Amino acid sequence: MSFAFCSLLLLFVACKPLERVPKSDPDLALSADPYPFGGDLTLVDHDGNSFHLADQQRPFLLFFGYASCPDACPQTMARLASAYTILGEDARDLRTLFVSVDPKRDSPQMLKTYLSHFDVPAVGLTGVQDSIDAVVKRYAAHYEIGERNSAAGYLIDHSLYTYLLDQNGDLRFFFRPSHTAEDIATVVRQLSR
Repeated sequence: MSFAFCSLLLLFVACKPLERVPKSDPDLALSADPYPFGGDLTLVDHDGNSFHLADQQRPFLLFFGYASCPDACPQTMARLASAYTILGEDARDLRTLFVSVDPKRDSPQMLKTYLSHFDVPAVGLTGVQDSIDAVVKRYAAHYEIGERNSAAGYLIDHSLYTYLLDQNGDLRFFFRPSHTAEDIATVVRQLSR
């Protein structure tokens, strides 16, 4: 190849107009196959009724927390509220499951009161400790009760992921705390494609 031809080719490539097609973020792609963890759960909802995920047939966002959490849980709920606003009509079937890791303090009524402070269609879930621990394990999550002498009684260190479950209850994506409300909306919309 001559030097002149290479120069002409380089000039053509350099002057080619940029494509304006937005590139999708590969980190925000819905998993084609369900993750090998997650799955069905049966707990008590914030109205005191038995909640069985397999009976629901709708998508859910799920995360683990507790009502007296001073920071991570309110921040997550605020981010989810923004995501629901962005989604608009695309969120009509989407609900959030708030699974308490503090069943000693989080009664169904406590969860109902707590969740009423957020503009998120959420279901608070609690139960006996063994049932909650089984769900935590199934979702590869964690929690640990911390110092018991704080002003709030005790704090709990817990997983900060938010899981996206499809209409079949299969885990299709999990959001890190660094994901924005826009990121959540982007991934949720992929469920209906």
